[in-house]
Amino acid sequence: MERKRPETARQYVVGILRAKILRGELPAGARLRQEVIAAELGVSTTPVREAFRDLLAEGLIGLDTHRGVIVRSLTLSDVRELYELRIVLEPMLAVRALRAMLPGQLQAAEAIHQQLCEEQDPERWAMLNVAFHQALHAPAADGRLMRIVTGLAEAAGSYVTLSMHVTPDLMALNNADHAQLLRFYRAKNEKGVAAKTAAHLEQTLRAIERDVETRAIVLDKSA
Repeated sequence: MERKRPETARQYVVGILRAKILRGELPAGARLRQEVIAAELGVSTTPVREAFRDLLAEGLIGLDTHRGVIVRSLTLSDVRELYELRIVLEPMLAVRALRAMLPGQLQAAEAIHQQLCEEQDPERWAMLNVAFHQALHAPAADGRLMRIVTGLAEAAGSYVTLSMHVTPDLMALNNADHAQLLRFYRAKNEKGVAAKTAAHLEQTLRAIERDVETRAIVLDKSA
């Protein structure tokens, strides 16, 4: 499948580097040189520097005093902590959003769901997935809880993409979950929304854990 170039050079560089890290083409400990990457990708050093900031926030790279920017090991403890927090907080936010939802507000999430069902690229699917859940939670966007949940979801995005690379069927499973979640929202079923939100997150966490156990992906289990 031909890769669509994102709107900005920064997004382009982030997408390329993220995919290489998640696929193991840039292994843990590899040094990333700004000038070399810029030359390889045909961009200036500015979007590379901006992309480094994004990848640092996602936990995919780190800063070493002596070696500069290096690829960071993804850890199972990291992802478990992220999802344990999300499983507690996200159902609460989903119910708040449902109670505040006005007629027509669900349409944005439904439109993104259609895009998700058609998307095959793991990186783009993961970005759309974040947008889908943000659209569902938009009616509760003014609270502190929304900001916390959004930050956790963005931090988990790399792990979601990683799992999609290893288990492509997970995209279809999650799309089915999204369809059921939308049905609960349409029916204004608070218990259904809360339970499905938690189960949806549990499913992704279990998939990542299975990938680690089968050594299909490389995560540092001890860190």
